[in-house]
Amino acid sequence: MKWVRIKAFIVAYIKALFRDKASVFWIIVWPLLILLMTAYIFIPPSFGNPVTLNLGVVNNDVESMSPFNGTSFVVMLKEFEYNGTKLFEVKLYGNESMLINELRRGKLDAGIVIPEGFGEEVILGQAYLKVYISGESVYDFQVNKAMLGEFMRQLSVHIALEKLRMTMKYVMKWVPENVTIRTSHGVMSLRELIWRYMLGMVLPINASVKEVAPKAVVDRPYLLGWFSLGAIGMMLLYSGFSIGATTIVEEKEEGRLYRILSTPVTEIEMLIGKTIGGLVVLAISSLIIVVAAIMLLHAKVEWNPLRLVDWLVPLHLLLISIMTISIGLMISLIAKTTKGASNLATVLGLVLAFITGIWFPREWMPKSLRILADIFPITWSVDVMRDIMVKRAMLHEVMIPTVKCVFITIGIFTIGIMLYRKMIRKYVEM
Repeated sequence: MKWVRIKAFIVAYIKALFRDKASVFWIIVWPLLILLMTAYIFIPPSFGNPVTLNLGVVNNDVESMSPFNGTSFVVMLKEFEYNGTKLFEVKLYGNESMLINELRRGKLDAGIVIPEGFGEEVILGQAYLKVYISGESVYDFQVNKAMLGEFMRQLSVHIALEKLRMTMKYVMKWVPENVTIRTSHGVMSLRELIWRYMLGMVLPINASVKEVAPKAVVDRPYLLGWFSLGAIGMMLLYSGFSIGATTIVEEKEEGRLYRILSTPVTEIEMLIGKTIGGLVVLAISSLIIVVAAIMLLHAKVEWNPLRLVDWLVPLHLLLISIMTISIGLMISLIAKTTKGASNLATVLGLVLAFITGIWFPREWMPKSLRILADIFPITWSVDVMRDIMVKRAMLHEVMIPTVKCVFITIGIFTIGIMLYRKMIRKYVEM
């Protein structure tokens, strides 16, 4: 086995591939295109900011002389903000029928009907509101219902506490200041005990809710970094499959296979040369995707050569590439032509990218498909890359899946070589 022969195959393969416009499209342009569409359609620049609801309101409590009335409530809706974003874009309607008609036409996300005497009922007793939520989209219905429900809950608690404070001003006048009560928590004044008891009636449980989520889920740059590595995984799948599937068929179709085998060149030299050529092309494409994601989309993808665990990223890129090329060699068994092999490899790669958690998070998939994602070794490698470059995982966290991927890659590549040699013998005997 001579390096000069292997090098000749490497150079010839790379030149031939970059001369083919269709190959350049699938290996470089397509993953960049789908990444850009994801960045500006599915993860727009406004991602992570609160949603503003189009809210219709029918206010039948305009003329009330109560300190708090329907008009006050509408002003609160218009001014209510979260993280600097107004949550409601309020539009007033003259009657309930007009409001419901706009909801049915999809012009509004939700609607509220404020009854006459609403303000007085809030102060003196319990007030009622009619709330309508558009059911045009199941997802939007759930989000809008949760937003309005949380707003109403917080407003109700705020009003209840204000009413309690006003009530206690009058109650405390009749409670002696120097009377104490012994409780399981120690001695406290009667006034404090009454206040705590009344407060517990209004708000029996005061839960503090704080959002704690991985940055890769809630921050747009990290999420784009997650999808950038998914685009690389997708490209490696269908491109690697195609490289392996066309390795022999292309040479046979072009009439070069018999001429090559009639020379001192061995089939192993041809396989190694084409494999290395394919690995170089896949590495170039991966680098282009990462650079474009960082420079154009401001995706958060980190790699530090001084950090030992980060060197597992190029290792996993190599493992994925070898696995996909080896599986492509298996695909070549059922392909009769270069076009057929390429089309089959591309379709299979795209399908697997979507159903194995490489492009979409596996949590979005049904449980039946999640099983395939859990046992697919290429998914393991992509997950390790994401853990390192997006989540900044430590070495001990990714060592076990890395070792598993190394051994599985060796096994798949061995099977691929065996099938490759079988195909060569088959063509020679024909």
